Amino acid sequence: MNNDFAFHLYKRLVEMPDYQSKNIFFSHFSVSMALSELSLGAGGETKQQLLIGIGHNSSVFSTEEMHQMFHSLLEEISQRTGVDIDVGSAIYVSDKLKPLPEFLEKMKEFHHSDGFTVDFSVKETLDKINMYVKEKTHGKIDHAVDDLESDTLMFLLITYIFKSFDPSKTRQSTFCVDAETTVPVQMMYQYASLKIYYDADLTSKVLCLDYNDSFSMFLVVPHIDIFVEAKTIKDLEMAISRQHIEKWRTAVRKRKVNIYVPKPSLKTSYSLKDIWKGLGMADMFTNEANFTGISEEMIFISKALHKATLNIGEKGTTAAAVTRVSFGPMSYDPMLFLRFDSPFMIFITDQKNDNIPFSQ
Repeated sequence: MNNDFAFHLYKRLVEMPDYQSKNIFFSHFSVSMALSELSLGAGGETKQQLLIGIGHNSSVFSTEEMHQMFHSLLEEISQRTGVDIDVGSAIYVSDKLKPLPEFLEKMKEFHHSDGFTVDFSVKETLDKINMYVKEKTHGKIDHAVDDLESDTLMFLLITYIFKSFDPSKTRQSTFCVDAETTVPVQMMYQYASLKIYYDADLTSKVLCLDYNDSFSMFLVVPHIDIFVEAKTIKDLEMAISRQHIEKWRTAVRKRKVNIYVPKPSLKTSYSLKDIWKGLGMADMFTNEANFTGISEEMIFISKALHKATLNIGEKGTTAAAVTRVSFGPMSYDPMLFLRFDSPFMIFITDQKNDNIPFSQ
């Protein structure tokens, strides 16, 4: 489910005008975990949209089982050795909001979430949130929040960091951005016995780098050959799926090979609002939002942002991400209550011709 969601999210990102011709990097696990947490407190159509958007299939497993799977995954990750990995979840609740105890208990049980009561109108809260993110991502993301609206009622944070090591040699080289553009880069070089695979379906070369029998990083590049129809990165983005990753796990074979990998240092930032709407999750951003499982007060999501960083170098690979979701009070609906307990006007109108014969 998480992997299918990853590709849906990726393809949605590359289709959006703001992110075309830009590096795309994000933590789908951080985003899907945030959506899973939101579903704990959602109800009605809002909950259904969240579950469909995240890819939950009720015929395969129940929502309770889905949350239990997240819990088991977090437990298993926390026990990994040989890699430095940390997943964190935190809820900052306004001192003006009374969240339901059941929601906070579920957040703690399934997602190991920390809870804090804060005043969103003071700068100290902003500093605390950014410090929490900085500590959880080991300094890779030190500024997750630029400002906070004073009427913010709740703030959900998901952090994720992965670190491991792969020593190699580095030399100056060039990187082909497209057919007309090249830029200078620091290129890591290695001649070694490594796991590789040629995917004929995608006309692409695959390199697999294992990290201490715990994680693997697949690097995939379209193959350019005068005898084969050229494929572009856009072709690859549109064709690739979860099934390809699963195939590569067993298809890669070790052989002596020369590899050249640039030392990327990426920082990305995305607004998730339009992306989630595009995946069918729209109600939570409107007055139709149903988060009655979180609070008896009427709340909706005002902002949803995601930041990620990637650094690949001789001393290691580091990936970090943070997903933040802000809740605010719903817009005031003047038709919720009708009380004629102050001076008011009366108009008597003619239904046949809209004439107003009497008024007060």
